[in-house]
Amino acid sequence: MTLQFESAVIQNGEFVLGPIDLQFRPAAVTVVVGPNGGGKSTLLRAAAGLLPAHKGRAFLHDTQQQQLKDARAQSVNEPSATAIFTDQELMRIAPARRATLLSYVPQRPESVAGFSVRTSVELGRVSMRANAPQVQLAMERTGIAALADELVGHLSEGQRHRVAFARALAQRTADTRLLIVDEPTSALDPSWTRTLAAQLRHCASEGLSVIVATHDFAFAGAVADDIVALAQGKIAATGRAQDILAPHILQPIFNVPFRMVEHLAANPLCLPMWSDAINAS
Repeated sequence: MTLQFESAVIQNGEFVLGPIDLQFRPAAVTVVVGPNGGGKSTLLRAAAGLLPAHKGRAFLHDTQQQQLKDARAQSVNEPSATAIFTDQELMRIAPARRATLLSYVPQRPESVAGFSVRTSVELGRVSMRANAPQVQLAMERTGIAALADELVGHLSEGQRHRVAFARALAQRTADTRLLIVDEPTSALDPSWTRTLAAQLRHCASEGLSVIVATHDFAFAGAVADDIVALAQGKIAATGRAQDILAPHILQPIFNVPFRMVEHLAANPLCLPMWSDAINAS
């Protein structure tokens, strides 16, 4: 199952994103980058089915089901299988069903200060069957199991982000195909950022399509398979990470110099340069 946008125009207040044409690959991490106000959060909210496409389409395409129907069509000599409907418009999927298909962690996760960490994580399954082992595993994978009985209101901002991510992991079902995370590293220390990167890669290895928005180019370079770069409500560049995370692509988008830096990750990272700005001051 793939998430697709076809000539989609998304409106978020007065801001308009689009038209955009995108397809997010399963079993891959797509990182969305761009200047402030470029449309990153709008794209992720649309991907989560929280903002409609006023024009065009935003939908889930069931490629596996299509293959089965194609095979059936051939077996009964039907003239064409392409007319068989396998697409699900995001906004037309009932919220309870959508919760089984995707998990979404917003940039500023809502938290109930009076709830314990465990209860907050359990809320990920509020519209489905309880699953205590999965909740426990989600807390262990995010390093908050020792905080299970602490009140969320007593946690740091970074710890609350970890609770929100654990809630998204606890929400997963056998039908889950998408994990959408907006600015996950904004309040995190380097240790948890490394752990988060590993968790996102792990989710992709399990077959999920993982979509992440970030301003952290070291993080982006470490986790991304694909990149979508947005600027002023348009797609400025998109493609494989090794092709897009390059100075000649990023510099005109952000209007700052970039350079390739080796030995920080498995592959060279494309990072913004600071020396000229600091020296100029």
